[in-house]
Amino acid sequence: MLSQIHESSILSDLLTIIVTTSPVPSAPSSDLIQKILASLPSSLSKVPVIITFDNFTVASDESGRLKKGCIPQDLANRYSVYIENVQRLFGDFSCLSYDEESMISTSLDRNVTFLISKKRNGFAFGVKNALNYVKTPYVMILQHDWIFEFHPPIFDLLSILKNEDEIQYIGFIARMSLNYEISRGHTHPYYRYIFLQSRNIRLDRPFSNDLIACLHWFDRPHLCSVETYRRIFAMSLIKRGDFIEDTFGIEYMQSITNSLTKEAAFEKWKQWGAWMYYPDNGKTITVRHLHDIIHLQQQLIYEQAGNYDDPLRCPVKLCNVPESPLWFLSHYLLLIRF
Repeated sequence: MLSQIHESSILSDLLTIIVTTSPVPSAPSSDLIQKILASLPSSLSKVPVIITFDNFTVASDESGRLKKGCIPQDLANRYSVYIENVQRLFGDFSCLSYDEESMISTSLDRNVTFLISKKRNGFAFGVKNALNYVKTPYVMILQHDWIFEFHPPIFDLLSILKNEDEIQYIGFIARMSLNYEISRGHTHPYYRYIFLQSRNIRLDRPFSNDLIACLHWFDRPHLCSVETYRRIFAMSLIKRGDFIEDTFGIEYMQSITNSLTKEAAFEKWKQWGAWMYYPDNGKTITVRHLHDIIHLQQQLIYEQAGNYDDPLRCPVKLCNVPESPLWFLSHYLLLIRF
């Protein structure tokens, strides 16, 4: 069995972590990025990291549309400090240089590159731009609001990506994809066939029971071959401002369901080699959206409201909680540290 030091050394030659971020209501706090990085296994501590900071437009009112990169003026004023705070997580950083798309700086203490977009790119083009700075054959894509619930066997999954040509992408179970094989298999006869045939491909291979076909191309945390992403972006299907799962992901699913036969559908799936890490036969969540965690904390507060007279039974400090989830995004740590 490899030592963690040896494993970390091998991983740093195989994998780059790409983190995509943009203006968030909790800015200028860097806590969101800290939580993502803290959820990763320690074996990834030496892996190169690229963090992309998307640009924005300023909304004409105070609401804005964060997903579209249109933000209120107040958040725009805080964003530059947020960028600096994230950079400071890794110690001192170098002066800026420039390319056509970004302002670039690097950590002086760790192998971390910061790409500050000159224009609003969206998630997909943030990944596309980051790939220009990747020197490893595989990437882990992390959005700024997803964390790992437990540590999957990243080293073993990367070994599978490296050694098995049929596998190009490995996603992870989230709340909405629990029991994915059963829930999706019931929706289309082609899907049942693909699940069965994909399991046959990997009979007697490592983790044969823990990897299944993935019929979506999820943006949420995943591992992928760099070459596969270069093929995807070469299709010119994805435009600036898009998400990958909303463009290529839809094209990928439609190519399967629109096939004339189940055998043709299976070949369409094989073309992109998308799999899902599926521990405990699909019953264990691996990644969770931070909004889900905030909702659980909000629910805890209300469930404990009846115990507010007894501090031993009420684990959180009760206060007048606004209904807006954005309030929780920027303040929930104050509640759970009481």
